[in-house]
Amino acid sequence: MLAITNVQGVIFDVDETLLDNGNGRFSHLDEPLHERTRLLAIHEIGKRHNLPSLLAVTPEENLSSFLNAPIHSSEGAIWYILRTAHVVHSNTIELSNPLLQEIVAYKDDLYPTLLRTDGKPLPGAVEFVHWLADKGLANHMAIASTAIRRDINIFLEMTGLAQYFPAERIIAKDSVTHTKPHPEAFDKAFQSLDLPDTERGNILAFEDNPRGIMSAKAAGLYACGITNVFSREAFASSESAPDLIADSFDEFRSLLEQAQA
Repeated sequence: MLAITNVQGVIFDVDETLLDNGNGRFSHLDEPLHERTRLLAIHEIGKRHNLPSLLAVTPEENLSSFLNAPIHSSEGAIWYILRTAHVVHSNTIELSNPLLQEIVAYKDDLYPTLLRTDGKPLPGAVEFVHWLADKGLANHMAIASTAIRRDINIFLEMTGLAQYFPAERIIAKDSVTHTKPHPEAFDKAFQSLDLPDTERGNILAFEDNPRGIMSAKAAGLYACGITNVFSREAFASSESAPDLIADSFDEFRSLLEQAQA
């Protein structure tokens, strides 16, 4: 196990890793923020274009769309819904599709207000980042997320964590051409730390999703899975299991300190 004294840098996913969007067991919300805004957008665009199958999409179908979509992104989840609603017929996402673009844009416009009012950090997340900073890692932390940069910045400002994540160390949706499980996001986040390539194995990469773990491990990082959305068993049995699994940030801190002893 990697000891905290050997850690040279830290990279975080955001949604459901640092930020409680409402999908996980730590949630304080009755309905997840992304799912709420996605369903509102799908119903609104369905109404605009007189598409009954979109108006009929249920909260359960909407919730499962992100988990079942082959691509880990808002576009992936919405395209999955469009396909299962028989509005589109290709399994391959067509990013230029006008209907897809309209739904994504409407959802993106709705999200910031809900994030500011209902978004919260996962328990212990803020304290854990401060603890890492106190361990000398304040200038070696980055973000690897496919969320919108604007939304990441809102969350970081809300929590007082912006000081640790300057713009050049935030890899967001606009930074990548490939979504997770492709390693691009974590690879670019590692490069932003300006560390030797030989230190990849000494970089903690925190994720809530097996696809994110695959991305981090493919980038050569020490992948840490937090059991907010997926169980220990789900992580352990996934195609690319994390190097470390914990149920909370307090447990991560304890494990990293114990490895030092």
